[in-house]
Amino acid sequence: MFRISYLLISILFSTSLIAGPEDWRIALCISDDPQHQMNVSWRTMMELDNPQVQLAINSPLVKFYKDHRDFIADVEAVVLSDSSVVFAYSSEMKNLTPGTAYAYRVGSKEKWSEWFVFETAKINDDSFRFLFFGDPQNGLISHVPRAFREGYKEAPDAAFLALAGDLVSVPGIDQQWEDLFHAGSWIFGQIPLVPVMGNHSYYINGKWLDHYSPYWRPHFTLPENGLATLPETNYSFRYQGLLFVVLNGSEQLEEQAVWLDELLGQTESKWVILSMHQPLYSTGQGRDGAKRRAALLSVIDKYEVDLVLQGHDHTFGRTFPLRNGQRVKGRQKGTVYINSVSGSKQYKLEPAVKDVFAVTDADKQFYHVVNVQPSKLTVMSYTVDGELKDEIIIKPSNMR
Repeated sequence: MFRISYLLISILFSTSLIAGPEDWRIALCISDDPQHQMNVSWRTMMELDNPQVQLAINSPLVKFYKDHRDFIADVEAVVLSDSSVVFAYSSEMKNLTPGTAYAYRVGSKEKWSEWFVFETAKINDDSFRFLFFGDPQNGLISHVPRAFREGYKEAPDAAFLALAGDLVSVPGIDQQWEDLFHAGSWIFGQIPLVPVMGNHSYYINGKWLDHYSPYWRPHFTLPENGLATLPETNYSFRYQGLLFVVLNGSEQLEEQAVWLDELLGQTESKWVILSMHQPLYSTGQGRDGAKRRAALLSVIDKYEVDLVLQGHDHTFGRTFPLRNGQRVKGRQKGTVYINSVSGSKQYKLEPAVKDVFAVTDADKQFYHVVNVQPSKLTVMSYTVDGELKDEIIIKPSNMR
């Protein structure tokens, strides 16, 4: 009896150290060149020997993996708040062919994940679509999974998945990250993530600090083409005619405004979409984005940004096309702002937004499908039961 119990304990212990991909927190991440590169991160409880990524052209052949490429993974020991140590891995899959479907898996000779499939961006400006979610943050086990799954069901071919900040509520609690990756499950390994840092990344050990959680970067491998002082929280990438820009709404706003001005002044992309956590125009009761408007609005208006995707207010709202805070008239170009929430934490609506927001809603979870075409952007906003709450068509700017 003792020997059987000892064997059972040994099996359970070894499984927990090198568990399957659902415990590895596999995150396929966007790169600054999605035509030729995709990134991936994951983690284990026990350090893997010679961690790597295997990549092959996706095909129906059972032995498609015979002709695969290996990519070395960097490893980082991460000390958690309970003083335990886990191991985070990061790899860049480079020199890929545009418009090609690839299968990849992560691990080592000790253990491999299943094969995931992704597709690189095309060279031309063909139409595509992507998914957008506001704050997950709360209800990560109970509520958020249905939002991710319903969004995937609506757009299983999404080119990427944008998350507008506050992915978890208290980033120092490792269980919350585990819950987030439970909610995302294999979808996070299949669709490239475009995560935005929220203000809760600065909530550490029960205090609001001026530096963000050290657990952010080990979970993601993101572009570092923004401000050097905000690595992997301020970045951009181009995808088939779209320039997608991620801003960190919690710090260095003026510096990011200068960077954004330079970036947009050089772009020839047909479409420009920004995403940041804190909104410029608030739908949450008693809130106002004056600080971010003061820093960023003049640049957004100057370059006629098409769409701004935000979270933070735990409500839903879509503005009229705006310029300098006012509804545009006639054929004048304006920017559309969307606030959203995918988690269970909900706020009351701010009533004084009727002149700014065309549609608002509260106490509901949302997901959004953004169709990007050469001639128009179409943004469809759904509640998690699949009801189309709002749809807007945006025409391109004449400036680009």
